[in-house]
Amino acid sequence: KSRAGPGSPSRCQAWWSLLVAHTRARAPSSHSAHSHSPSAQAFRRQVSPELSGKTTWARRLRPRLWHVLLCVFVAIVVSMACLMSVFWYRRSSVVVGEFLDKSHETWEQCLENISAQLHDQASWLEEAIIRETLAEPTRVVQLNADLLSTLEPTMDDLVNYTFLQLAKHFTRIEGISYTFPTGRYVEYERNSHHPGIAWRQGTYTFEYTPGDDLNTTDCKIMCPPSTILTSGDTHQFSVDDRTGKYMQLLKQYPVTRTQENGYRRAVESRAKGSTIWTDVFIMYSGRSIALRAAKAVYSHGLVAAVAGADATLDNLSGILAEIDLARTGRIFIMDRKGRMIASSGGLHQVIGIDFKGQPLVRHDLPQDSLGKLLAQQLFWNMTGDEFIMNATGYLIQKHDILNRPLRRNTDHVVVVDQVRENIYSAFGLRSGDSVYEIDWIIVNSQPLSTYTGPVQDMIDRQLEEHQQSLDHAVRLAFAFTAAFVLLGTLLMALVARAVTRPLRALETDMRAVANFNNDFIDQILEGKRRYGHRKIREIKDICDSFTHMAVGLQSFSRYMDPHLVQTLVHKKRRAVLGMAKADVTVFFSDIAGFTTMAESLGPEVLMEVLGEYLRDMSNIVMQHGGVVGEFVGDEIMAWWNAPPLEYNGEHTVAALSSALEQQRRLAELRQEWCEQGLPSVTARMGLTRGQVLAGNLGSAQRMKYGLVGDSVNLASRLEGLCKMYGVNCLVDDMVRSAPGVSECFILRSVDLVAVKGRTGATEVFELVAKQPTEAALTQTRSAAEQLAFSSDFAAIQERYRKGHFSETLEALDAFESRWPGDKPTSILRSRCEALIESPPGEGWSPMVQLTEK
Repeated sequence: KSRAGPGSPSRCQAWWSLLVAHTRARAPSSHSAHSHSPSAQAFRRQVSPELSGKTTWARRLRPRLWHVLLCVFVAIVVSMACLMSVFWYRRSSVVVGEFLDKSHETWEQCLENISAQLHDQASWLEEAIIRETLAEPTRVVQLNADLLSTLEPTMDDLVNYTFLQLAKHFTRIEGISYTFPTGRYVEYERNSHHPGIAWRQGTYTFEYTPGDDLNTTDCKIMCPPSTILTSGDTHQFSVDDRTGKYMQLLKQYPVTRTQENGYRRAVESRAKGSTIWTDVFIMYSGRSIALRAAKAVYSHGLVAAVAGADATLDNLSGILAEIDLARTGRIFIMDRKGRMIASSGGLHQVIGIDFKGQPLVRHDLPQDSLGKLLAQQLFWNMTGDEFIMNATGYLIQKHDILNRPLRRNTDHVVVVDQVRENIYSAFGLRSGDSVYEIDWIIVNSQPLSTYTGPVQDMIDRQLEEHQQSLDHAVRLAFAFTAAFVLLGTLLMALVARAVTRPLRALETDMRAVANFNNDFIDQILEGKRRYGHRKIREIKDICDSFTHMAVGLQSFSRYMDPHLVQTLVHKKRRAVLGMAKADVTVFFSDIAGFTTMAESLGPEVLMEVLGEYLRDMSNIVMQHGGVVGEFVGDEIMAWWNAPPLEYNGEHTVAALSSALEQQRRLAELRQEWCEQGLPSVTARMGLTRGQVLAGNLGSAQRMKYGLVGDSVNLASRLEGLCKMYGVNCLVDDMVRSAPGVSECFILRSVDLVAVKGRTGATEVFELVAKQPTEAALTQTRSAAEQLAFSSDFAAIQERYRKGHFSETLEALDAFESRWPGDKPTSILRSRCEALIESPPGEGWSPMVQLTEK
């Protein structure tokens, strides 16, 4: 292509003369890239003299890899043969060992039987302890029921007696209560098991619910007066630890005691006057989990009262933890539904505990029979304890313990788990009325070693004495084996080092080639060793061949954009002809007045200037993620997003940033060249964005990666229009509307044109600068002027395109007074003057049809 004016030599002639001069200057090395040239052969001899075709003595003396491996293999086989003879000699020791193993199995069966018997005896003790613990609430209930039915004490005496029972006699009981048919309710609860609550509220808590008539005449000493009571509400008081008399009201809440399930259970039990048990509930202290034994007292065939006594599960769990077997295993209690009641591992294995140590409440159920909140009992498979989960799962699967009576001596279970080497026992415990009774299962899970350990130690000592005489000969054989293994390991380490050391360096260099980091090639050319001495022939040949391949790939990558070569290598596919649609940003640039500059400079100086210009401009393109497609003399063609790459922003933003960076770098180079007495160099640039066809062009034997489409042609046209408008960089409206462009850059609307070869209008914009920050607008004048330069000219363009030519001329006068010498302003002024002189018709359009490229 030629953009020279009339009478000047064409650009093609200038390039031809430049090419001839440069070829003559570089004649001695012009064919150095050819594989059969003398320089290429000299390079190959420099890397490896053996590749010249001659077989040297050094090559012959290097052992082949299969020779080395064969020698090592023979040495190992000979060593193993010697060892086999030693082990064959020791055959008698194997026979003796088998005899000892059979004896050991017999002893293990005996030990399992003994362990089962000991475990069964221990379960008797556990049952006795638990029954004794549950018997205390039952005795208290029975004692208080007899007191009510025989002595008929006054309410003062009954309350005082209840406090003395809880404080002096039954220290393991958590609470004692009475409920009367009139709704009256009396209870003392113990806080001494929880020091934090006892310190704040005292050792005991008194709960009192008056009857419907608020009559307190029969309880004037121990009961609070009716003036501070509310009918139907339960009142909780702190009490004097010495006398049990109420002191301060702590809490008050409504509850109907006679409608509670606990009261009805005791009244409706099948056998009148029998003891019943309630569900697990949370006591007033907030930390005690209890269940209550209750019994109805009758007078003349009617219910006179219901006596109750509370037993805590944490107390029951503590009693289980005190049993000696709890230290090695787990003793726990659950009901027939699989819910935990107590565990030697602690209360956290029985109920849900929150992060503050408070029991979790079941909100899906109402308050239980005592007006207390029901606790969230854990099922056995929710405890997270291996002893509990393994034992219960095994006993349910193998023996169905939840549905068996498990009566002592008839149906209880004692079994050994061979897989986990544990022993389990399970037996039932029942107490209370047949309907509202306790029906629990007591399980003891212990490691088998708890019982077999002491006996096994004695057996092992006897077997060890017989084994020591045989071990001496075995140790001798192992000593010889270790010596052979050590020697073989040393030899193999030396061989492996000789093989793997150059291969490791080769692997590193292969990765460097894949990432186009070819610094190691310069080290080879400088004579530095990278792969050691390479004493094995095959390894040396591999390293030399790879070096030649890397040098060739390095040279090849200089003919194409590194991004394209890297993409081709990473895809691991052969390049084929074909193209596909791609959304790209296309870039064209060339040097203004290059033909004149080429005529005025010598070939060497021109090539130096041009080489430095093309090098720095192409580096900036690649630094911003662009692909340098080709160099046509001083012209650079580049594009973004083909093949697709990862950008920090949008690819059009990257292309515009690259254009501004090139102009900045060119200004630095222009200053350096001017100081050297060289001509001033400026560059024109054009950018477009649009859909093109991207892919491999050419033939099956020779191809290149390129773009085809209208956007490519338009970018070239815009680069040429820079000369017409006297600007450095023009872009089209697709670039301006690309994501992120308006936020990052200042663009000035220059004109509305239809380039040659296109009928549609294209609005062209000048790339002015990057969009300044708010701080820059307030601190620097140039940033604000750039914005005003763009916005003011846009307003002028708007008046012009509406046909207000006189107003446009007035605005242009003001614009030129502020920014004189602007060529787009001059062009627009001449158009307005012509249109005012010859007004256009109704079909006038501001679009300018260009007839030249």
